[in-house]
Amino acid sequence: MKQFSPTQKGLLTGILMILASLFSLYILKNPVESYFQFIVYTIFCAGVLWSLLSFSITAVDKKTFSSYFSTGFKTFVVISLLMAVFAYIYFSFHLEFRDNKIAENSKLLLLQGNHLPKEIEDNAAQLKKMFMPMMISAAIFRYMIIGALITVIAAGFLSKKNTTV
Repeated sequence: MKQFSPTQKGLLTGILMILASLFSLYILKNPVESYFQFIVYTIFCAGVLWSLLSFSITAVDKKTFSSYFSTGFKTFVVISLLMAVFAYIYFSFHLEFRDNKIAENSKLLLLQGNHLPKEIEDNAAQLKKMFMPMMISAAIFRYMIIGALITVIAAGFLSKKNTTV
């Protein structure tokens, strides 16, 4: 049976996450910020753990924390990249999400009562320019941080387990 590399596992996991997101958005008609995202994060965690556990089973060389982390890193970096590309494509085609968020922000500023209409307009224009970089960077940082945490915890556990056997 062919073994997948950590990068291939990241690619497969990222594709499954994108398919789950598309299912949620287009079939279930969930908003972008729905609880269904927990399922997407569960797929993410499972993909990273799959990579680490299969490395634990198949690796013949010394299994150190750094070798586990390297394996997990190769997996979650690919996933993070795929999800950033997905975010860019999705938000490029769905500008209504951006416009709704900007409208909500403008409404909140108006309710505060300490901003001039020109300031609110300028703020909306600035948010429109910053929206795409903010969404992409949020996706990258979110998946990189979660991936690093999962990898550190699992690598610590698995490398400790291998030294006690």
